[in-house]
Amino acid sequence: MRKTLIAAAVIAAGALGYYAINQSSSSGVSLSELDYVPADTALFSGQFTALDLVAYLKSLGMSPAQLSNDEMQEAMNSLSAESSPAVKFGIALFQDYMTILSTPDDFVKNTGIAAKTRSLSYLVGAAPVVRFEVVDPVAFKAFFERAAAKSGVTVETKQLDTHSYQVYSLHEVLEGLELLVSVDRGWGTVSLHSNKLSETHRAQALAQQKPADNLGNNSKLADMSKKYQLKQDGLGFLSTEQLGVAFTTVDGNQLAKDLQLALSTVAPEALNVWQTPACQTDIAMLTKTWPGLVMDAEIKQQDNTGMTLSSKMLFPTESKIALEGLQGMQGFIPSSLNGSLHASMFYMALGTEISQLTPAMSKMWSGMTDLSLNCEPLVAAQTQMKEQNPMMMLAMAGMAANGLQGMSITINSFSMDVATGMPKSADSLITLSADNPQTLFNNAKAMLPPLAGITLPANGEDIAVADIFPPIAASGLDVRLKASGNHLLLYVGDIAKTQAETIGKEPLSKNGILSVGMDYKQFFTSMADMITLSGQPMPPEFESMMNTNMQMGFSFGVDQHGMVFQTNMKLAE
Repeated sequence: MRKTLIAAAVIAAGALGYYAINQSSSSGVSLSELDYVPADTALFSGQFTALDLVAYLKSLGMSPAQLSNDEMQEAMNSLSAESSPAVKFGIALFQDYMTILSTPDDFVKNTGIAAKTRSLSYLVGAAPVVRFEVVDPVAFKAFFERAAAKSGVTVETKQLDTHSYQVYSLHEVLEGLELLVSVDRGWGTVSLHSNKLSETHRAQALAQQKPADNLGNNSKLADMSKKYQLKQDGLGFLSTEQLGVAFTTVDGNQLAKDLQLALSTVAPEALNVWQTPACQTDIAMLTKTWPGLVMDAEIKQQDNTGMTLSSKMLFPTESKIALEGLQGMQGFIPSSLNGSLHASMFYMALGTEISQLTPAMSKMWSGMTDLSLNCEPLVAAQTQMKEQNPMMMLAMAGMAANGLQGMSITINSFSMDVATGMPKSADSLITLSADNPQTLFNNAKAMLPPLAGITLPANGEDIAVADIFPPIAASGLDVRLKASGNHLLLYVGDIAKTQAETIGKEPLSKNGILSVGMDYKQFFTSMADMITLSGQPMPPEFESMMNTNMQMGFSFGVDQHGMVFQTNMKLAE
C-alpha cells in the first residue's frame, strides 16, 4: 500500500509536469515551426513560451531513488536481458532519462535540450513526432547514441537533400520501423517512422518540408481557442474528426493512407466494415457531436522561488441532451476545495445530487440508445447497450441517499502517538451537504445505531460526539458536530472549526463532481509517523517525497461546453 501511494504521487507529479512542459504560457499562438505541422494531424500539443525545465526539475526535487528504485532497475534489467536490441534500446533510453531527471544541473549537458525550451508533439499521418529547442546538437544526438551502444541497435547517418539525420533500426519490433533523430534551425526532432513510407512523408516528419495545409497557415488553433475560451499561449487537441476519417476512408487524410499501408500485408480487409457510406455518415455525425479533446495551460509564476502552473482539459460536446445530462450529474463542492491550492495537507470532495443522478443518466442513456444509426458495427454496439440498462441500480442508489448533494473531507494536520498507536493530534473536517440536513441525519441514524441518541443541535450550534463513539473518546480528541444551513459538519481542531463556519454559510449550487488536493511535503511528513509506527525503515523514495515542496489541486466538472478537468500546481524551491 505504501509503495502504491508513493508511486501514485510520483506519477501525478510527473504527469502534470509533462503536460505543463508541453502546454505553456505565451502572449499568443505564434511559432514559425507550426508551418511543419500538418493541419490533418489527429494529435497535437504545442508549447509556445519557453518553460524553465531545469528550474521545474529542481522544484520537483525527485531523487534517483524516487525515479529509478532497486525494484524498477531489477525489472528493467530482467526485461532487457531477454529482449531484442530494439527493446533494449528503448529501455536504455528510459533508464538514462530517469537518471538525467534526478540531476537537473546536468540536464542541458546530458540532453542538449535548452534549459528554457519550447516544444511540439504531433502526428504526421501515423508517425509520432516530438520536437524540442536544442542548444547543443552533439549532446542531443549523443543521448540516443549512448542507448544504441548499450543495446546493440545499429545507427546510420543519412541525407535528405542537404540535411543530415540519424536512423536507428527497430525492425525487430516491427518490420521497417525506425527512429529518426535530427537537429536543424535550433530544434531537435525525434520521430518513429517506417522505411515503407515515402520520402515526402519522411521529409515532413523531419520538419524539412512544409505540408501544403498546416497549422501555421490555417485558423484551426485560433478558432478552437476562441470557441472554448482557451488560453492561446499553449494548446493541444485530439481530433475525433481526423480519427474518424482515417478509419472510414482509404485516403481521406494522411493517417488513413498510413493505416492502409500498414494493414496491406497483414489484414488488408480489417477496416472494410467501417469504410461504407453508412459508417462514413454516422461517424462524421458522431465526431461532429463529440469533437475530441482540447487543452490549454498557463504558467502563472516562473522565477527563482519556484513556479505555479495551471492546466485545463476539455471534452466538449455539441449534444444538448448529453450536456444537460452531464450537468445534471453535478452536485455541490465547497468553493474553497474546488481544485484550488489549499493550506491543508489533503482534501477530497465529491459532488453529486443523488436525486438527479438517475434522471441525468437516463437522459444520456436514452440519447445514445435512441440515436438513429445505420453503420453495422455501431448498430450492434447500440443493441448491446439496450440489453444492459443500468438505470435500476442507479435508482436504488438514489433512494439510499436521497437529498445528498455533496460530501468532503479536509485534513489540515494529523499525527500519531508512536507509543500507543492512537492519534495524538488532528485538525480535520468532514462535510455532508443536502437539501435537508435533518432528513439526511435521520436516515444516517437508521444505519448507525450509535447516532440514535443524538439530537441534531439548532442551526449553527455544535455538540461533542466523543462520548458517543468510544474510539473517539479514547483518543482524547474534541470532535464536534453541527448543522449549518444546508450542511452537516463534523470537525476537530481550530482550523477545521473556521473552515466549517465558512462552508456552513455557502448556499448549495451544482458546481462540480470531484475535487482533490494535496500538499506533498505536509502529507508525506505526517505519514512518516505511520512508517515509524510499523517498525519498518524509512524508504529512501519516501524521504524524497517528504522533501518535495509541492501543492496540487485537481477538479472535474461540467461547463457550458462539456466535461472539464482543471489542474493547479505550485512548486517551491
